[in-house]
Amino acid sequence: MCRTMNELEKVIADYRSLKAMKEQLEEELKAVEREIIGYMDANEKMTETGNDFTVKLSTCERRTLDSKRLEADLGSLSEYQRISQYRRLYVK
Repeated sequence: MCRTMNELEKVIADYRSLKAMKEQLEEELKAVEREIIGYMDANEKMTETGNDFTVKLSTCERRTLDSKRLEADLGSLSEYQRISQYRRLYVK
């Protein structure tokens, strides 16, 4: 745990460095995922198995509700809402 401003500054510098590395790795990971999906699409495959891997490609669907529109049509939805609280860390 940081006890001084100098310690906090070092931790923030480490945080920023790690965050930048994470973003770079996420970009590289997405590029590799696009390569795999490209292979699957080009070969018209939904599954592929190799010596030490299995790849499955599936289509997913997500449905959401337009709560503003629903509330405009039906009135207040407050009795149906669940509220959860969490803490967010913001470092700039």
